[in-house]
Amino acid sequence: MRFKPIDFEHGTGKYSKQIETYNFHKAAAVLAEYGLDCIRLSDDWAGADFLAHHKDTGCTLPVQLKSSLVIDKKFLHYEDLYICFPLDKTGSNWYLLKHKTLEEIAKRHNPHWFTTNQWRDKGLIWSWTGTKEVRAALEPYAYRSSFGSLGYREARATKKQARK
Repeated sequence: MRFKPIDFEHGTGKYSKQIETYNFHKAAAVLAEYGLDCIRLSDDWAGADFLAHHKDTGCTLPVQLKSSLVIDKKFLHYEDLYICFPLDKTGSNWYLLKHKTLEEIAKRHNPHWFTTNQWRDKGLIWSWTGTKEVRAALEPYAYRSSFGSLGYREARATKKQARK
């Protein structure tokens, strides 16, 4: 059986669930390189779209998935809720941090976002790219893909190289 690619051009409506599924798998693939196993939730749980469990620390993070930088008042009361989003269209660069931390970074580096009608009326800020200052402040929370696909031989070679 051969499947056809989905036309994501319209971005909403009947394709919105497929877009969320696509973004989840893109983010999960990148986070897997950092030892995080992502488990998608069928319904939002305490604001989370998925759980990210770290293989070494055993910690599990509740994560809200977004397709761009988003600060939403309705999520700020969840103290331990993380947010995961890209700031480009490659699917290789994702940011993972507490939603509250993102709000603090934005207030410090782009306070005018919090004076907009959208924030006042809807409690919502979003940006496809962020500002130069916000992107720089987000750098410690960046997760970038180093691999395409990875087979057993490549993994062993990478491990050997790291020991040298």
